[in-house]
Amino acid sequence: MKLKAIFILFLFIVTNALFLTYTTYSQEKSQSSIIRMDQGWEYQWVNSVQSDTGIPQMGWQPTENVKELVEPRRDSEILYLRNTIPDGNWNDPAVFISFMYGTFEIYQGDHLLYQYGKIPEAETVTYKGYNRRHFIELDPSIESNQLTIRSYSNGNMIGVSGAVSVGSYSDYLTKMVQDDFDKIVMGSIQLLIALVAFIFFLIKRFNGLYFAFAIGTLCSALYSFSITGSKQLIIDVPFLWIYIFQIAVFFRTAFDLLIIDKLFGPGYKKFVRRLWQVHLVLAVGAFILSIVNPDFFTMTKGIFEKLSGFEVLIMFIIVIRIFMKNIEAKLYAIGFLFMAGFMVRDLLVFTGVIYLNEFYLLGHIGQFFMVLAVGIILIKKQHDSNQRKF
Repeated sequence: MKLKAIFILFLFIVTNALFLTYTTYSQEKSQSSIIRMDQGWEYQWVNSVQSDTGIPQMGWQPTENVKELVEPRRDSEILYLRNTIPDGNWNDPAVFISFMYGTFEIYQGDHLLYQYGKIPEAETVTYKGYNRRHFIELDPSIESNQLTIRSYSNGNMIGVSGAVSVGSYSDYLTKMVQDDFDKIVMGSIQLLIALVAFIFFLIKRFNGLYFAFAIGTLCSALYSFSITGSKQLIIDVPFLWIYIFQIAVFFRTAFDLLIIDKLFGPGYKKFVRRLWQVHLVLAVGAFILSIVNPDFFTMTKGIFEKLSGFEVLIMFIIVIRIFMKNIEAKLYAIGFLFMAGFMVRDLLVFTGVIYLNEFYLLGHIGQFFMVLAVGIILIKKQHDSNQRKF
């Protein structure tokens, strides 16, 4: 048992060490016209919409982190953020914001450049602009290099959720499409795999293992699509992508546990079964609440992050215990290590433990490896079943 645990941990550490080395190397070699605006931000709250008559001249306070501002809100529905646009020799200068909460306006000096939604707006909630990228072209004729964001939300979150960058508009779009290519390809392949798995579910007289694999793979495909920037160029419906992202993240772990239940159940079958059943019930409840009010996504996200972390730990323990059992267990362990390792890396990037000049995700690659591993296991089981018939 100790040797198996050491070997699994060794694989996990080596996989992540290799990847983190690649991440650092690629960042050092990358030369981009896109500049992240992480430092130099100032903020100011406005007590009410009625008293908000223009860009404040006084009362600004510095903040070290513009992303998901933690300074006391005191029930304010208006947040101002400002910074100085760095110098750059761009033919088509623009500001890029990956995610924003609520509705907002962008000013260059005192000139309005961009507006998303209305301020105030009765229907506005936290996630009106979330999971959507914003491209704001700068006006070279305006002498001011001061950028001001006027953000409004009557929900439980407000302001910037992602990165704010400045650079060449055409370069950013080109890089975004290039970065999204692998996500779109992997998502499309997984959609096809999910369809094939569902067909086998029907052929196999509603075998639960194929159903779990089909839905789990569908969740992986939806996740790949939902984290692209290109998605809004095809379907620009922000709330739709919020719900797709929620389905992909909230439901996936339940079906991973169901697959373990069906593949390696004996010995801890009852506990794993109860765990995925509880998770599934909670996920359905959270999804229904978010349809009633998208702000419930914020409230439930933390719960599912902790629950999924606990479940991944349980899965890791199971992987260690079953690793030497058979070839199927080894295949599953390899897929799980890739998925867990890459998702942990993305979490460290999100929380700022790992800082990247050019932000990109790899969790979708880990999920893809997991899908391939389970798919190979199912093909092997089908082959063995056919062999026994003859």
